[in-house]
Amino acid sequence: MTLLVKNLTHRYGRFLALNNFNASFQGGKITALLGPNGAGKSTLFKLISGLVTTQTGGFQLNADTWKSPSPLILKKMGFVFQEPSLDTMRTGHANLAYAAGLHRLDKKTAQRQIIKVTTQLKCEDFINRPIRTLSGGERRRIEVARALIHRPEWILLDEPTVGLDIDSRNQLSDDLHALSTDQHIGIVWCTHITDELQPDDNLIIITEGKNKFTGKCGTQEQLMQTYRKVVDDNV
Repeated sequence: MTLLVKNLTHRYGRFLALNNFNASFQGGKITALLGPNGAGKSTLFKLISGLVTTQTGGFQLNADTWKSPSPLILKKMGFVFQEPSLDTMRTGHANLAYAAGLHRLDKKTAQRQIIKVTTQLKCEDFINRPIRTLSGGERRRIEVARALIHRPEWILLDEPTVGLDIDSRNQLSDDLHALSTDQHIGIVWCTHITDELQPDDNLIIITEGKNKFTGKCGTQEQLMQTYRKVVDDNV
């Protein structure tokens, strides 16, 4: 199970955000997507999700290919974007129930899924509290739970741990690695915080809208040496 990005080029006016970008994301593994600000990472997520119309190139997941994702494709994916999007006046449970309704889960299945994902992500103690009363780490865990509510094969996370304290970041990293290992979910993880990653995680480094490196993360020292070399070579 592989998610392919093929010959993706995208412009915002004169600005070239992605320049013939190609990548292969392996199912059941975490792939870290690293790169400087403005490298094209968020644009890639928006194109995959259909939030922005694909100009040139496309995507493939198994036998399915697309430029604009169909409901069937989106059913296989869950997304956590940079900007928080929970309804802060409602409880975590109400947010998850609403998401389950959007995915057309019946009430019995929805409740079963809510229990499952909140247990996996250790949200039980605060799931019935209003979002506005929760910490940043608690909110992010509920956002990840929402991305999993419809049992996707893939989740894509755009800097999900920005602003979280060390304990919250470590907990979320442990939860995501467990999901990848135990449930064989493919995870594409855009981040600037490299200590969240593990040596066996896959790595793609993107600069100037191009895939400049594909390999393994390795140790933190190896990862930073690779990153600096790739980025410095493109300055």
